[in-house]
Amino acid sequence: MSKALVTGASTGLGREIALTLARAGYDVALADREIGLLDEVMTHPDLSGVTAMPVELELLSEASIRDGVAAAIDGLGGLDTLVNNAGRTLLQKVVDVTWDEWDSVIGINLKGAYFAAARLAEHCIDEGKSGSVTNIASTHGLTGLAGRSVYGISKGGLIQMARMLAIEWADAGIRVNAVAPGTVLTESRQKLLEDPDLRARMQARIPTGQFPHAQEIANAVLFLADAGPSLTGQVIAVDGGLTAE
Repeated sequence: MSKALVTGASTGLGREIALTLARAGYDVALADREIGLLDEVMTHPDLSGVTAMPVELELLSEASIRDGVAAAIDGLGGLDTLVNNAGRTLLQKVVDVTWDEWDSVIGINLKGAYFAAARLAEHCIDEGKSGSVTNIASTHGLTGLAGRSVYGISKGGLIQMARMLAIEWADAGIRVNAVAPGTVLTESRQKLLEDPDLRARMQARIPTGQFPHAQEIANAVLFLADAGPSLTGQVIAVDGGLTAE
């Protein structure tokens, strides 16, 4: 049975990804920066048929990443799948971005994900087994948009990280890919899109005219996690055709 660690799993995309993997038979470690944030999702019935555990993991701390991955390995009896989902956004003009804001966004979205992947790979290599890493990037990592520079740079980094690590770990059988969602109708985004004018403008940019749902992103993650050895170093955009134009 495959065993997965999903970061940022208390709400939104991370929650849906963890539950989708569990429904597919994965044992899952659900991670967030504070373990209490996971209380609600840990009671979900979809987790009842598998081994599921909460993990405290702060992506701004190297020690917390190491300890969190180790806890997942111990609690699940191994680990072969990592979903780097946790992240923070920032809406700010370039000239107004502070040094601390840059460090926080890049630290959580990119640096933390990189070192979490390294710890997963270290475990798989030591055990002589294959593995899979999926980075949750964004269409902001594929296109330009004013006011989202640091966030977009971090997500573009996740996409390039997938390519670089896929090549380095190919001989070890560790696949690394990325999913780049468009604006997903999570609870937090639903609040953002309550402005009908803003919602209409954003939908007008999408060829299908529809925002993707969290389940579509989770399905893409499951597809990549279950894929064969040749699917590595790729990015799947789940965005209604936004980046195809």
